[in-house]
Amino acid sequence: MVSPRPADRGVRRRLSVAVVVTAVVALLGSGAGLGAGPTGSAWADPIVPPGASDAVTSLAQANARAADATEASLDAEEQLGVRRGEADRTRGEADAAREVADAARAERDVAFTAVDQVSRAAYQGGQLDPLGALLGAESPQAYLDRTSLLDTISEENRVLVQRFLDATAVAEGAERDADARALDAERSAADAQRTADDAQRRKDDADREVAAAEQALADASPETLAALRRGGTTNFPTDIAGTGIAIEALKMALTQQGKPYLWGATGPSTYDCSGLVQWAYRQVGVGLPRVSRQQALIGIPVSFPDARPGDLLFFNEPVTHVGFYVGDGKFLEAPQSGDVVKVSEVRRSLSGVRRVVL
Repeated sequence: MVSPRPADRGVRRRLSVAVVVTAVVALLGSGAGLGAGPTGSAWADPIVPPGASDAVTSLAQANARAADATEASLDAEEQLGVRRGEADRTRGEADAAREVADAARAERDVAFTAVDQVSRAAYQGGQLDPLGALLGAESPQAYLDRTSLLDTISEENRVLVQRFLDATAVAEGAERDADARALDAERSAADAQRTADDAQRRKDDADREVAAAEQALADASPETLAALRRGGTTNFPTDIAGTGIAIEALKMALTQQGKPYLWGATGPSTYDCSGLVQWAYRQVGVGLPRVSRQQALIGIPVSFPDARPGDLLFFNEPVTHVGFYVGDGKFLEAPQSGDVVKVSEVRRSLSGVRRVVL
C-alpha cells in the first residue's frame, strides 16, 4: 500500500479536516467542465456490459435504482446533519439574545428606580418638578420631545434621566433582536424537521430498492452474474506518475482493487462509488463529503479532454456515480452490486470532471 510520508500527512490533517480545496461551488449544469464526455451527452447509467442479455440488463437496472436511491438517502441524511446543526446554532443565538435582553431590561429597571426615587422625594417635598412629569408621560422620549427637561433639572438628575433613557433604548433594541433570533430559530427547527421527514422517506425508498436489487442478485444465475462483472481490470498498476494530493488519493484507491461493492459502504473491506473516493482522500488527510452529488461541487471544473490522472469523474444528471480518472480513457470505480472495485472504460454518461487541489 502506498502511503504519504507521516510528516506530510500530519500537515494535511492540520490544514484540512473537512475539505481544503480550491472550492468552486458551481452546479454541474452551469456548463463549466461539463459535456465533455468522451462520446456524447449524459443519461441515466445502469452499468450494462456491451452485448448484455435482457437478464443482465434487468439486473443492472435494479442495481442502478438501488444505487441512486441510496445516494439520495445518504445525501438527505447529510443535509439533515447540516440543518440540525443550523437549528442548534440559531437556538443558541436566540438564547444568548434573550439573556442580553433580560440583562438590558434589568439595567433599565435599575435606572428607572433611581429616577423614581428622586421624583418621589420631590413630590413628597411639595416640589412637582419635571421629573414627576417625566414619569407621567406616555414615554420618556415623548416627554423630552415636548419639553426642555434636561435644561431644567439639576446636573445630578440629568445623569440619572439620561442613564434611564439610554438603558431603555438598549433594552428595546435587545428585545427586538431577541424576537428576531427566536423567529430564526423556529424557522431553522422547521427546516430541520422537513429535512428529517425527507431523509426518512428517502431511506425507505432506498431500503425498498436495495431489497429488490438484492433479491434480483440472489435469483440471478451464475452466468448472469459473471456477465454483469464482465469488462475492466482489477490489476491496474498503482505506480501512477505525478505528484499532488489527487495522485496520492488515486494511488490509495488503486490499492482497493478487487474489493466488493456494497450499497452505502465506505471501506475498508467494501465500498460504494462515493465511499471509495471519500476513503481514499481520508487516507491522505483530506475529508470529502459523503455522497457523489456533494463531491461534485468541490475542486475546480475541468473539461474531459483536459482531464488528468487523479481527477474525479462524475456520471449522470443529477450526479449519482463517481470515480478516479487514471488516464487513457479509463477510470477507477466501485461500479455496482455484484461487482468489485476495478478500472473501466469511461462511459458515455460522463457529466463532469473536477480537480481537487490544495
